Amino acid sequence: MKTNQKKLLRSALVTMMSLVLLIMTACSSGGASGGNEKDENGNYVDKMTVSVASTIQLKEGQLDNEFHQFWMDKYNIDWEYNFIEWDSWGEKLRLWINSGDLPDVATWNYVHGDAMNYIDQGLLYQFPEDWKERWPNVAAAYKLTGLGEQLEELTGGTYLLPRPVYYENKPADPLVNQIGVIALRKDWAEAVGFELKDAYTTGELMEYARLVKEKDPGKVGSNLVPLSFNADDALTNLIMPNSEHSRVESAFYKGEDGKYHWGAADEETLTGLKLMQEAYKEGLLNPEFYTWKNSEGSDNFRVSGTAAVTSLGGLASYRQDVDTAMRKNLGVESDELVHTAIVLGDDGKYRNLEQANFWSALIFSPDIDDAKFERIMDMLEYTTSEEGQLILNMGFEGTDWEYDENGNLKSLLENGTSLEDKYPSRFEGLYLLGDDFSMINPAIKENYRERALTHYQNKAKLGEEGGALAEYDWTVQLYDSKAKNQASFDYATEYTNLILKEGDLEANWRAWVESKMSLVQPVLDELNAL
Repeated sequence: MKTNQKKLLRSALVTMMSLVLLIMTACSSGGASGGNEKDENGNYVDKMTVSVASTIQLKEGQLDNEFHQFWMDKYNIDWEYNFIEWDSWGEKLRLWINSGDLPDVATWNYVHGDAMNYIDQGLLYQFPEDWKERWPNVAAAYKLTGLGEQLEELTGGTYLLPRPVYYENKPADPLVNQIGVIALRKDWAEAVGFELKDAYTTGELMEYARLVKEKDPGKVGSNLVPLSFNADDALTNLIMPNSEHSRVESAFYKGEDGKYHWGAADEETLTGLKLMQEAYKEGLLNPEFYTWKNSEGSDNFRVSGTAAVTSLGGLASYRQDVDTAMRKNLGVESDELVHTAIVLGDDGKYRNLEQANFWSALIFSPDIDDAKFERIMDMLEYTTSEEGQLILNMGFEGTDWEYDENGNLKSLLENGTSLEDKYPSRFEGLYLLGDDFSMINPAIKENYRERALTHYQNKAKLGEEGGALAEYDWTVQLYDSKAKNQASFDYATEYTNLILKEGDLEANWRAWVESKMSLVQPVLDELNAL
């Protein structure tokens, strides 16, 4: 062989060996950027400090437990935690994003117009093009949200992760909003001769409240609250069952005529308003119901035991919360005292909102380095796996849960104790919402889970049969304009003001509708022109 040929062959071999070494290095580190190298046991070599912002309140010392330590050790992370008050959530994130002070990763209450502006201004991190191949569990959950792919069409890339409500345990199809479930005192219903059913019309609900008010079967006297609803609960359980487009989420909708309409101006909304005013004037609602915040309405039911009906929501975990609170505060077992049901309109039709499968979103600082982004994504990938979901939602096998002889999950927590009690502020579950696992979580009583599933399936069935579900309209939801932003109303407050106003309700409602049309009509014109 000639000398030049030998030199060329040697050079080719050296190049080939270099490529092999590069490939081996990449494989051993999982294709990660520098800073995410792993040792021979698969552990991350370099510790990272990750700043995170969430509305989950973390108190002093709550990171010092084995649950948090597991995640910090597994991903060699120190958390720099930023707690956000619920009421200031949107404003604080807006300030951080616009000022360039966004933490590495944050939970954000998604607002479409703001998202488009942030993306246009380069204020959110743009994901690498191959992220779906690198983190397939996250990509599968992301796909189910619908919003992710809609945004990709609009922006040409991925800039945020909408958080899926349901992943592997979707309770019904179509997926219906979990609001619209009530809890009532079963023992009081039996005492006044009121039938227990899976669904009640709003009129039947009012009739039960009247019977309880008249007979006071619980002997609570002047403290009795027949319908313990705050303003938003009253909208959910008295107005919405009669008018599916009465809420902000579905206020602008396309009618059968192919044109867009404003639900608050529908005659069906007036029907609901009349019921709400009737309940107020008869004393079925508390005289100060519209001043109540947060859990004040439900506390009358589960804490003081003075309410006949409260708004519950559809998750089994909410029903378990009622059970825990009643045992703690009233010293009673709630299974014999509480009945749950869904609410129909007075025409017997079921109305609710079809739910998009997302709530809020994860966003990343545009200044986050690739290695830190990848470390967080590695963690999200694991938390979205079956193994990760078990740890997040049930704790540690052998300590907090086990498989029984039939291979079913069995909680080992003490009765009445939740995982949140044992390991507070489990914010490491940054991505997939807990609603999904709540459908199968054995730490929640089986009868509560079965009942929640029944409600979801009845909602879907009755909603489709009656044709009264408010469909999720991506055209409306992803449309943003100055006019649409200006025509954003607090409907619960607006409706409450109407039923409290002196004079004829119908006349007041028609005048109110007319007064809002200067803001509403431009939105309708824009939507109809799309």
